[in-house]
Amino acid sequence: MEELYKDVNTTRGFKYHYLFIKAKVDKPTLVFLHGFPDTLHGWHHQVDYFRTKGYGLVVPDMLGYGGTDKPVDPAAFLYTAIAQDIVDILDAEEVQNVGSVAVSMLSINHSDRFLGFVFMAVPYSPPRKYSTLEMVLKEQERVYGHPVTGYWTFFTNENAAVEIEGHMDSFLDVLYPLDPDIWKVLINIPGKLEPFVVEGKRLANADYLPEPRREQLKKLLAQGGMESPLNWYKSMVQGIQNHTIDGLKPEDLIIKRPTFFALAKYDYVAIESYAKTAMQQYTPAELLTQKSYGTGHWVHLEDPERFNTDLEFWIETTTRASV
Repeated sequence: MEELYKDVNTTRGFKYHYLFIKAKVDKPTLVFLHGFPDTLHGWHHQVDYFRTKGYGLVVPDMLGYGGTDKPVDPAAFLYTAIAQDIVDILDAEEVQNVGSVAVSMLSINHSDRFLGFVFMAVPYSPPRKYSTLEMVLKEQERVYGHPVTGYWTFFTNENAAVEIEGHMDSFLDVLYPLDPDIWKVLINIPGKLEPFVVEGKRLANADYLPEPRREQLKKLLAQGGMESPLNWYKSMVQGIQNHTIDGLKPEDLIIKRPTFFALAKYDYVAIESYAKTAMQQYTPAELLTQKSYGTGHWVHLEDPERFNTDLEFWIETTTRASV
């Protein structure tokens, strides 16, 4: 099956780099969208698995990463605009019958383009007005008994990009941990991640990110720099996303397609019990399939065999039901 790395300019003028594999006649196309900090290569287990089954694949470097453009203005990271960027790629390839490992705005603004949606570790998150980071952390203390996203205080710091670039190994040790429990301090608690990174402290390498893959990721992040990727966070705390909810009715926020949610038992940011409840709040029970994995945040890397087979079974079931 032919594999092509391609570039396309979206309607708003950004170049996206992506992997494209054409589907066999009877198979849908799967869209895999990576998170922070990663590139399209982070889906290598899924690409290797699903391409041999005849599925089409669209796997982009997301905005700020790899071969895709890297704007420094946080306003470029408006979620509605990024969702349209992804649709522009699908239009360029004239792809129909699509399933997505999704960003939430694809479900809200482009649900008609997809057969179903997949969320991994982090649940569907409808748009909302973002208050200050300080208030968010206080609310987390009330709900969870402790802060959860304390690392945002570092990621939104004006010095974060330079500090991460200068200590990339320390940064990756924490973001891809061998022991997910270290997130309880270094990720959850404000003021803990930055000194760990700046002082160049180290942790054991995670076995699910072997040295060749780690070096590839490290090289790509270093080449592109961290200023642009960090804008995914800055766009939130600066209020850039606040107006995405304008004009939406409560029923617009409900997921309307079959949805698979892979919960991570040892993700201490997207805490399993709360993530499960959040998903159920916006997804009708008859559309929702949830599976729990005994992993940290990176389900697709830590337990790829089970994740891939569960995902394939759900896709085949969903596809048959839609015929």
